[in-house]
Amino acid sequence: MKRPKGILFDFGGTLVEEVAYDPHAGTAALLAAAAYVPPGVSLDVAAARARRVSAVVSARREEFQIEAPWTSVTRLIHDFLGVQFAAPMSELEVAFWDASVTMRPMPGAREALAAIADVGIPMAVLSNSSYGAATIRHELAKYGLADHLAFVMVSADYVVRKPNPLLFETAAVRLGVAHEDVWFVGDRLDTDVAGAKAAGLRAVWLRPSSAAPSNDADATVADWAELLALIHSVG
Repeated sequence: MKRPKGILFDFGGTLVEEVAYDPHAGTAALLAAAAYVPPGVSLDVAAARARRVSAVVSARREEFQIEAPWTSVTRLIHDFLGVQFAAPMSELEVAFWDASVTMRPMPGAREALAAIADVGIPMAVLSNSSYGAATIRHELAKYGLADHLAFVMVSADYVVRKPNPLLFETAAVRLGVAHEDVWFVGDRLDTDVAGAKAAGLRAVWLRPSSAAPSNDADATVADWAELLALIHSVG
C-alpha cells in the first residue's frame, strides 16, 4: 500500500461506538415537540406505529442496499397518526437523535484525526445512516471529531447503502482524490471493506477485538494508534 492522499472513515464502530439506543425516548421527544397531537394518540400508540413501519421499511435496508431516510420513516409514522409539527424536520431529527442515541468516542480517534490533519491528508466520513449528514456531524462535534473533516456523507442523502460502490466512488470524487489513493477505514468486513475494494479504494479494517482474523482487507489495524503507525510506515 502507498501512503494515502485522502482518507474516508466509517462512523459507528470506527469514530464512535453506540452505548445505547432508546427509540421510545426519541418518540416521546417528538410528541413533546409537536404542535398538535390528536386525542387518543399516546406514546404507546406512536411507538406501536413506529415498530410496524420499522418492520416493513427499515428492516429491508441492508437486503436491498437502499436507505430509508429518517424523515421519510417519521412521516409514515406521524402523518398517519395526524401528529403535526411546526419545527422543520431537520430540527426534529436532531431532537430525536439526542433523546434516543447515546454514543462515545473511540479511544484515540480525536488525537489521530488531528495528527493526520497535521500531515495534510484530507479526511471525510462516509457512513450508512438513516439520519442526515448534519445530524451525524452534530454527534461527531460533541467529541471534537468534526473539526478536520472535509464533509460528512451518509446513505440517507444518497439513496444507496454500503457496500454499494456507488457511495464510495462518489465520496472519493468529493474528496478530490483518485480512488486508488484513498483509504477507507471501517470496522465491518461486509460493508466497509467489501464496498471499498469494489470501488477501487484501499480498505483498512479497524478490527473489533471480538472479530476473527481475516485477509479480506488491504490492511488491518487494531486501534487508532496502529492506524497512525501504518500511515507513517508507508511511502
